[in-house]
Parts: sequence; C-alpha cells; structure tokens
Amino acid sequence: MRSDDFTGTCLSCTTPAKNNMVVELIPEVRFSIAEQSEGDVYAPTPGQEGCAVACDIGTTTVVCQLLDLKTGRPILRISGSNSQRIYGGDVLSRLKAAEEGRADEIHGLIIRQIQYYLGVLCREAGIDAGDIRRLAVTGNTIMMHFFAGLDPAKISTAPFEPVSLFGETLSGSDVGLDFDGEVFICPAVSGFIGSDVLCGILASGMAASGEKTLLIDLGTNTELVMGTKDQMTACSADGGAAFRASLLEHGMITSAGAIAGVKCKDGELRLEVLGAAEPKGICGSGFIDLLGILYEEEILDEMGHIADPEETDSPLAKYIGTEEDRTVFYLTEDKKIFISQVDISKFQLAKAAISAGIDVLAEETGIAVTALDKLLLGGGFGAFAHRRHAAVLGLIPEECKGKTEKLGNIALAGAISAALSEEARQELSRIRGLIRVIDLPTHPSFNDAYTEGMIFE
Repeated sequence: MRSDDFTGTCLSCTTPAKNNMVVELIPEVRFSIAEQSEGDVYAPTPGQEGCAVACDIGTTTVVCQLLDLKTGRPILRISGSNSQRIYGGDVLSRLKAAEEGRADEIHGLIIRQIQYYLGVLCREAGIDAGDIRRLAVTGNTIMMHFFAGLDPAKISTAPFEPVSLFGETLSGSDVGLDFDGEVFICPAVSGFIGSDVLCGILASGMAASGEKTLLIDLGTNTELVMGTKDQMTACSADGGAAFRASLLEHGMITSAGAIAGVKCKDGELRLEVLGAAEPKGICGSGFIDLLGILYEEEILDEMGHIADPEETDSPLAKYIGTEEDRTVFYLTEDKKIFISQVDISKFQLAKAAISAGIDVLAEETGIAVTALDKLLLGGGFGAFAHRRHAAVLGLIPEECKGKTEKLGNIALAGAISAALSEEARQELSRIRGLIRVIDLPTHPSFNDAYTEGMIFE
C-alpha cells in the first residue's frame, strides 16, 4: 500500500481508506502442493543467455518458476490462488461470467497477477525485467483463452471448438503484459484437453515409452490419457469436490490450518495440519484420507452412507454425531469441523466421473486396466494423494496400486522444458498429433460406468 504518510504492507481490515491511496493486493500464500514435481526437464537450447519464466495457470492455483536460460537452473518460484476465483472456483462458472460480459475483467485479473509475479521474481532474484527473455505458459484451454484475451464462449457450446489451440510465440504486449520478452503459450489438443495435459505427457516420459500407461492429471478438471508412445486416447472429467475442497461444508484451500492428511491409530484420529496451526478445515488430500479410513472402518458403507453409531463396532463411532438433524462425522474435539453426508455425495460424483473415464478409455484403447504397465498421477494434488486410500475408494483402480507413480505438477515441469528448450517446444506439437480425444459425457458407455463408479468397492 502507498499513501502520503505510509508505504509498506499492512492488514486491510485495520487500515482506513484515504484519498489517493494505492492498494496492491498480495496474492494468498499457499502451501506447495501445486509446486511439487518429479517430471523430466529438457536441457536448455545452447547459446541462450538471461532468464526465463515457466508459468502454470491452474483453475485453482498459479505457479511461476524463474529459470537460468543458460544452465536450466531453477532460481525462484512463486505461487498463489488464481485471482479469477472471484468469478467462480471452476471453469464453467468463469465461462458463464464471460458470457455475461466479464471476459475482459477475467483476462485482466490473470494478466495483473502474472505481471505481479514477474515483478516479485525480478525483485527477489535481483535481476532487471529485461533479463527475462521468455515466458512459457501452460494451463487448460479455457485458462489459456482468458490469458490470451480470447473469447472462450465457443468451448462451452457444441461443437466445443476453441478459438485457438495455441503453440505459437507472441510478444508480451499481444496478451496485455508489460513485458519485452517472448511469450510461448504451450499447445492444446482440444477445448477440454489443454496444454497442461500435453506438458504433463512431455514431462512424464509417456510419449517416449512403449509401456501401456494411464496418466491421470488430478485436479479441479481431471484429464486422463491412456496409451503408448505410438497412440494415445484422452478424455476429461469433473474432479469436483474431490479436489476443490471449497465445495465441502468445512473445506478449505491448502493453507495454514488445513487438514491435509488423516491417520487412525489406536482408535483415535490423527490429523496432519499444515503450518503447525490449529485445524480450520479440510483440504482435498485430507478428505480422501478420511473417507478411505471411514470405509475401511465400516463407518461408510458401499453406498457412502454414514453408519448409525449403534450399528458399528469401530472405535471411530464416537466421532459420529448430528448437526441440524444431519448425520455428520466430527474431526475435532470442539466439533467445529466435520464432514456431512452431502460432502460424501459430492466426492462420489467426482469419483464416478473419473472411474467412468478410466473404463471408457480402456474400452476405446483395448487396454484392460489389468494390462497397464504404469499409472502416473500428475497434478499438484497428485504429489500428496495417498495411493492406498485412493485405491480403497476406487478413485484409482485397485489393480494399479502397486504400479502407481506420483509425479506431482508435471504440467509445470513441461512448461519449464518449453521455457528452456526449442526441442521441447517442437515435441509438444508432435505429441498433440498422437492424441485422440473422447467426449466422455456423450460416450455410449458413460452412463453405466458412471452409475457403477458411485459405489465404494
């Protein structure tokens, strides 16, 4: 904040507004779930000098990584909540807002956020803005339309065709940035299989492997890709409350106070709370842990119903209670944090969509789930998802539990390669040509697979 008598950082709730005051909102500080990545990164193209920035614009989180263009060395990273969330936590809400005339505002929000992040990276690294020669950006196709200032409306209506599938190099001014370097928007496959998926395939090594592989990029919008280096088939599914915990009654983002993990020991819950703080709510990874435990303890039946405490022998029955005539399961002694039957139903919807996606891809590729050589979990959430509980709930196939690798935010890893390497940028275009896209909701096998996927088994 800057005014005549003060320059610095302060709490807005304790600061009176004054004339000519300039207020700059500091992006929300998050924990590093969206930043974890174990993907492969290409070596830099020889002869480059200066720095580059790789940016993953997720529906929920935005991450920017500053890199040395000569060595490929990571220098600094910054992340925070996507500022567009004021128009909704999911892409459909933002599409609706765009259709109501808010597209320019949504575009402006992400541009200002990226501009702010570039400034912070330069300031913290002690470099000039002109030292950044390239910005490589990835994300789902709708996020890329908002970033580029394009109208994404056509993606939401048949035949669901985007204005652009990107893959080209632009100037900063072309997208509204005050930035002299080049901007490379990584290529997308379709309106619902974005550049983040291609970057994930690049970083996972899937496009160079003959193994039968299923890649699941877990997130608010979950993308699934099955196949080998010769041919891949992809679809997208709504991750819903499984990964957007704000949809839960006591859900929250991955910040201090979030319950990010749950264990059961000697009949007691053990909560893993971020930031060594008092628990304030539960985030997606903690929610899946909890549901897995409750199913194993027979607190939940196969239909997802919370048991009557008198009808279960589990020591966790003492956590079952009621709130406003609803059966709930408490996580804290003060009973301020709980999950409800509605929360569980929301998870089942997300699980069913992802499970149906796997079944449809198996049918389309002719690769049985049991024949898969590898299951790759990508996405920021994929770094923290606990495989056992995800398999217990049916979020990932039980047969793949021992074949699963957690790669974290491989979209960012792919964007890092694109920022550093001309070869990587060309490879992204090649991978795009390998992928066949399935429209999951209209597939003839979807409804039956979706209904079956609602069940815990």
